[in-house]
Amino acid sequence: MFDLLSPKTEGEWYVIRVISGTEGNVKESLMQRREAFGLENYILEVFVPTHDSVSVRAGGVKVKKKKNIFPGYILVRMVVTNESWYIVRNTPNVTGFLGAGTVPVPVSGAELEQLKGILTEKSEEYKTDMQSGDYVTVKNGPFEWSEGKIIEVNTQKGFVKIMINLLGRDTPVEIEFASVSKKK
Repeated sequence: MFDLLSPKTEGEWYVIRVISGTEGNVKESLMQRREAFGLENYILEVFVPTHDSVSVRAGGVKVKKKKNIFPGYILVRMVVTNESWYIVRNTPNVTGFLGAGTVPVPVSGAELEQLKGILTEKSEEYKTDMQSGDYVTVKNGPFEWSEGKIIEVNTQKGFVKIMINLLGRDTPVEIEFASVSKKK
């Protein structure tokens, strides 16, 4: 990934609205069109903000995939001229620039700082259908076959905290998503 805030003397960052789900295709199309029309000095970079998302499927299988942070939007660093604006605006699946009317408005430095913060904090996220209050059974590890109630779900680390009965006392235990199954 490139640094959004690296010192560049040319171009500013603009947000482009695209049809949701086509962000990667639009990025490729823009890169091809910039070469085909000789606009390498005007359309400088195209960036789709993504992060890794991990889902735990049945059987504890972890599936990792890239997920768009802002579905329906991409960032383009460019020098706006009539020609570069026209080429970007008329790329398939692009619906327009973010801004007032037909005039594109560049992203401010503060907004880039905020975006950079989002990108670094959302490096990986786990998905699960488990939530606080659900009852689960531990499938493996030292607490195998223990049953308990979820008291906390941590999607950043991929763990649940459950209360299980150990030696007659309720004890909180942190276990990864793949090691527990929801009771039906």
